[in-house]
Amino acid sequence: MYRIDVHTDSAGSDEAEGGGWPLLALLLGLSGLSAGLLAWQAYEPVAYRFGGITVDRLSASLTLLVSAVGAATYRFSLRYLDGEPGRAGFLRWMAFTVVCAYGLMLSTNLLLLFAAWSLTSLGLHRLLTFYPHRGEAIRSARKKFLISRLGDLALVGAIVVIERTWSTLDLHAFLAQATAGPETSGEARLVGLLVVLAAMTKSAQFPFHSWLPETMEAPTPVSALMHAGIINAGGALLLRFSPLIARDPGVLLLLVLVGTLTASLGMLAMWAQVKVKRTLAWSTVSQMGFMMVQCGLGVFAAAALHILGHGCYKARCFLRSGDLPPASGSYAAASPRRSLGLAGLGTVLSIPGLILGSWVTGFSPWHRPGELALTAIVALSFGQVWVALLGARASALKVLLALVSTLCASVALFAMYRGVEVFLHPVLGTFPPHSGPVAWGAAMVPVIAFTGLVVLHAFLPRLGYTAPGRALHVHALHGFYFGAIADRVVGQVWGRLTTKGAGRA
Repeated sequence: MYRIDVHTDSAGSDEAEGGGWPLLALLLGLSGLSAGLLAWQAYEPVAYRFGGITVDRLSASLTLLVSAVGAATYRFSLRYLDGEPGRAGFLRWMAFTVVCAYGLMLSTNLLLLFAAWSLTSLGLHRLLTFYPHRGEAIRSARKKFLISRLGDLALVGAIVVIERTWSTLDLHAFLAQATAGPETSGEARLVGLLVVLAAMTKSAQFPFHSWLPETMEAPTPVSALMHAGIINAGGALLLRFSPLIARDPGVLLLLVLVGTLTASLGMLAMWAQVKVKRTLAWSTVSQMGFMMVQCGLGVFAAAALHILGHGCYKARCFLRSGDLPPASGSYAAASPRRSLGLAGLGTVLSIPGLILGSWVTGFSPWHRPGELALTAIVALSFGQVWVALLGARASALKVLLALVSTLCASVALFAMYRGVEVFLHPVLGTFPPHSGPVAWGAAMVPVIAFTGLVVLHAFLPRLGYTAPGRALHVHALHGFYFGAIADRVVGQVWGRLTTKGAGRA
């Protein structure tokens, strides 16, 4: 069992060690290295492999995100924990966690990948239990610890199957052999399922999601690092195995179902929160669910773009979560009918912009059902932009602004989708265009679910005055009690492990 005792260092020892600046220089150096590698890969997209690691456009992008977020949160921690007992130990564990996550994004030797995967989890566990006297922090850290071990078992299972069936521990060699034939073997399908399970535990997917919003007792820099960097490890794993996963419509459907359910639960719980950090945490749950949906739809390049964008956005949000909110005037909520009308109008009027964006950029929504579904979800999001811009009152200037914003954003978004698709093509390759009933069913699930969320969001102001609406708010506020169920299971398992450990001692 892990016992955290990081409160033994003194402020004097921090000064003796240079106040943590050498480790900050290391993280900044890694950021500079990744920026250089990304520039090199942008100029010459030739993967460079050595010692079990691979430098390509995907790994350069992900390591730049991890190291930049790590450096920013580390620098924030220097001031945030100034004078805090145990500050030096915390900074060392933060740097250790960032370096391990950095190695994870580079690793393509499966043993090295698993080592970085496990060590990142260990480092995060030490950071989450920085305040050992806070029962809430310890309880959520134990839950995260046990869920991570389940993910470890799934990843180990996948590695064992790969080694015994294909006699290799190199990811590229395995993918080349497993995707050589026209059909996916049963062993390859098993590997895909185990990888998806490992990714689900790492990226807080239902039913393994409840620990993420409950880790708010840890210092704010831990939340920023976790929500902006480490939580993306599951998505990074799916991107690396995407040539295999994209061949199996059943696995893709599983990703869509799990991602849609996670995104929907996260969104409902986020709407009900009253604390800033818990709102951000449930937002991460929802965003990671949508990232899984994108992978399930087969648009892995869009999922990579989502990971990068969400990481930068969420790091900034957490590091500024202690700021005072800006002064705002009175706000009048739009009626449900008006909200739905604006949402529908914005969705419909975004279609010409999306068609123009497709024509200008070459990103075709008609290539696969998954890309068509992604386009429909984008159109729904533009409808929400119209609700936010026009609200209860609209003027000619606001309508013009909404029209221009929709047109420009449509072209810009498709340009980014097409750009990242071209940029990552040397790494991800070309995916098979599934168009059977399973693929169309997977495409319809998130569109229907997110349309339902749009309608529900329009009626939220009115639902608050009804008994069912108030009940929904209470249930959503508590995450629909999945966390309580998980707490009960974790308590029993942890108690048994502790008892066995004491008996052996």
